[in-house]
Amino acid sequence: MTSGGAFDAAAAPLPGPATLAGGRPIRRVLLMQLKWMGDVLMCTPAIRAVRRAFPQAKLDFVTGVEGAAVLEGNPHLDEVLRWRRGVRGSWRTAWEIARRRYDAVVDFRSTPRDAWFVLASGARIRAGMRGRGPRTLAYTQLFEWAQGPRYMAARKLEPLRALGIEPGPPHDLALELVVSAAERAWAQDALACHGLDAAGAPAAPIVAVSPVTRIHYKQWGAEKWAAVADALAGAGARVLITSGPGELEQARAVAQRMRHPAVFDYGRTTIRQLAALYERCALWVGNDGGAKHIAVAVGTPTLTVFRHRESEVWTDLSSASPHLAIEREPVLPCVYPHCGKCPHLSCLEQLGAGDVVALATRAYQAAVRTGPCRGPGPNHPAVAATRAGADGPAAAASPAGEPR
Repeated sequence: MTSGGAFDAAAAPLPGPATLAGGRPIRRVLLMQLKWMGDVLMCTPAIRAVRRAFPQAKLDFVTGVEGAAVLEGNPHLDEVLRWRRGVRGSWRTAWEIARRRYDAVVDFRSTPRDAWFVLASGARIRAGMRGRGPRTLAYTQLFEWAQGPRYMAARKLEPLRALGIEPGPPHDLALELVVSAAERAWAQDALACHGLDAAGAPAAPIVAVSPVTRIHYKQWGAEKWAAVADALAGAGARVLITSGPGELEQARAVAQRMRHPAVFDYGRTTIRQLAALYERCALWVGNDGGAKHIAVAVGTPTLTVFRHRESEVWTDLSSASPHLAIEREPVLPCVYPHCGKCPHLSCLEQLGAGDVVALATRAYQAAVRTGPCRGPGPNHPAVAATRAGADGPAAAASPAGEPR
């Protein structure tokens, strides 16, 4: 037993799909990740694993509005409950959870707020990640955050041990996002309207560049991103600079610094319309953030600029993966994971435009040679054999990583 009264899951792994007292089967399961769209996408391998283990169970997921958007149409879920911020929204969510009488709840984030919802469920099995303080009392089983660098999608499988599910093989970590025919038709029309697509057949491969972020310590810089975009255009790509709500001016700043033309103002999109645009791209390059995970989920190879210690947590860098990441060690004292308090961000300052240009150009040429690889699954061709940290391995990440 732990000091908080929860069962120490690491001490007694379960051999197969769990049951309730008396051998009764688990019939109703709730998975929980309230915040961060990218983290919700990282949960999709876990969703598949639970569905495989409990094919007849009712399987629901509770998350915020953005998370609900990326889970819309997920074939493994029966229902997505939408949590809304504020006291009224939280009470409503707690009531919705309680009245469904779940047998098991798995909480992937395990904050104090999450713990209240877990406790409200009244479920016999309540699994989460170990934290500090009285919130641990809400859980019947607690799991440790993995030490050292480990891809977040693999970490999300750990609390499934409470259901008797052992983490699956590494090749089953593909992210999953469903794009509808209507959203694909919209993307084709939008690209055609801006001269990037002609009758469904691109005149040249499209590269999505996502140089935007609302988090200052993830921003590499407009001048550097313009240099990368120009290099890709010079290599034959058509450049689509993408952005989300409140980020258009960042995209414009990059386009204005480029020598080559680029499309950046294509109107507002939903998350799934953005996914449909990324489906039609040969490559995605950009800052660390949710947009990168959308591109990964639709099978588009990616190259991401990270701050120090984040690459291996938020990118699948296995040998079969088409995804690349690049980061540099800071030359000044590092305050990771409290990057918002860093006065210098020297890890990003150390990364020159030429470093990313070289890697992005190779990734683009490889993507053009191999052709598109679409949909979640393990069969993505490798974009490049050279990993982003060619002059040194990425450093170990913190146990919990950073939220998206």
